[in-house]
Amino acid sequence: MSQHNRFSFPLAGIFLATAMCALFFASGLSFWLVLLVTILIAICVCVELLTQGIPAKLRDLSRANCFRMDGTLSSRRSAREQKAVGKVRTDMWAIFLIVAFIGTGGLFVLQSTFPMTLVDDVVSAARDDSGGFKLALKKRGVDDQFFRWARRTSRSSNAEIREWQQWLWVTWPVVLGLSFSVFVGCLALVRFAYLRALRDLHAGVAARSKEYLNLDMGRLQG
Repeated sequence: MSQHNRFSFPLAGIFLATAMCALFFASGLSFWLVLLVTILIAICVCVELLTQGIPAKLRDLSRANCFRMDGTLSSRRSAREQKAVGKVRTDMWAIFLIVAFIGTGGLFVLQSTFPMTLVDDVVSAARDDSGGFKLALKKRGVDDQFFRWARRTSRSSNAEIREWQQWLWVTWPVVLGLSFSVFVGCLALVRFAYLRALRDLHAGVAARSKEYLNLDMGRLQG
């Protein structure tokens, strides 16, 4: 089994991915296309970091399974161990794709109901102690910008847009809290999946070690 104690994601791949993102921005391609590429790059890096972060003791046990009792390397056993480690990588890809789907879905909903370019102004207004939240929004022109955005992107009447606007200013702490809860939940989901994958890998390594020991002992006795 090959040794990979360090992060093995090719540095050239990172530079290539960065260049691709720069090209996408320069070409004026869709925000969602750029986001998709960025997410895939981020997932690839995170998965490789977690896969290479398998505890050294567990890696040593898996590596030991690749050798027969007489010290010779078994290609069949090596392939099985590599496949087992590869399953950790596959499982993490699956869980990160689920998390990415949840995140991009939430972002799509937010972007369809509120212009993301105004988020910074809203957060600044919320931290402004000089007056009320709504007053701070008006000083920053958020009300007018949101109204113009809503007129361009929806067919609602002016009165409906104003009602929608008032509803957003009242419920934004709930939306923020819900977003944070989803973020924490996704982190917990990744942690659970990673620890589960490590437990499964450890159980498989231990079972194969016992299997190989019995097989080698049988050959010596025969």
